[in-house]
Order: sequence, then C-alpha cells, then structure tokens
Amino acid sequence: MEKQKNDSHNFWSGYALGMVSGSLLMYAFATKKGRDMIVKILEHTDTVENNIEDILDLIQKRFMSKNENESK
Repeated sequence: MEKQKNDSHNFWSGYALGMVSGSLLMYAFATKKGRDMIVKILEHTDTVENNIEDILDLIQKRFMSKNENESK
C-alpha cells in the first residue's frame, strides 16, 4: 500500500485563492462601487462586441467586392 503524501502547501494555496476570489465577488456584488464597476465592464463588452461585428461586416464586404472584381 502506498503512503499518502499530505501536502499542506496545496491546501493553503487553495484556501488563499478562495479567500481572494470570495472577497472580490463580495466587493463586486455587495457594494455600490462594485456594482457600478460591473455595469461599466458590461457596457464595455457590449461596445467591443459591436465593434467586432462591424469589423467582420467590413471584412466580408471587402472580400465580396474583391471577388466580384476578379470575376469580371
């Protein structure tokens, strides 16, 4: 039977990571500043999504016009 290796370093790393992530989530959802920050982040991601859609449309239009010019 193998001996189990008890590595307390992994426990404390996980514990610290859990405390930090829990604290960040609590700040984000329990305070007015945190909620405002989440709203700003969500607005920014919507803007980025719209920009990406515009860029993809532009690429598609240029690609289509290039193909039409080559076929003439």
